Amino acid sequence: MPVMTTFTNNEKQTVNIGGRSVQPGETREVDARFVSAAPETNRQIIVLYINFGITPKYFGTTVVQPNTAARLPIIHFENPNKADAGAFQDAVFSELLDNSIDDIKPFFSSFEDNELERLAELEQSDGKRKTLLKEITDTLTARKEDREFDPQVYAQSLEDKDESELQVELLAAGDNELKLKAIQDALATLKAIAEQ
Repeated sequence: MPVMTTFTNNEKQTVNIGGRSVQPGETREVDARFVSAAPETNRQIIVLYINFGITPKYFGTTVVQPNTAARLPIIHFENPNKADAGAFQDAVFSELLDNSIDDIKPFFSSFEDNELERLAELEQSDGKRKTLLKEITDTLTARKEDREFDPQVYAQSLEDKDESELQVELLAAGDNELKLKAIQDALATLKAIAEQ
């Protein structure tokens, strides 16, 4: 997914940028790769970098240890004003895909959703590991469920369950604190009812 930036046309004629026409005096969002930008703007375009080497890598004051990931300005790796900009991120993802699934999974937490989707696209184009694609899909689904989680609706869904069903829910909740609290409250309610 391209990085977008705002562009104001200060010229007297229409300017075409990456397939978008910008009228004189108009400001529109356009693909940042097609806009000449000041270095400060280029430093705001951030990519996910993974250090696959065996020694730390230094980027100004940022140190990226071996086998760790960091978000860094793209300007460290490529000129974002070139037509083929953006290839660096895919190169990092492709290098990560050369590893085993067990070596790839720990990096999932560093990825944003759209980056995980891109990783899946790159893996799918090779058509290799359905297991990795399932892991990515499961991670994206879990993230979506966490964002859409409503504690009240979940608590209501627990009201008709008995103690054994609540224990199963407890195991499935993992470390989700909101779910754990709702399950513990439901168990306390069952206990209170049983003591009456």
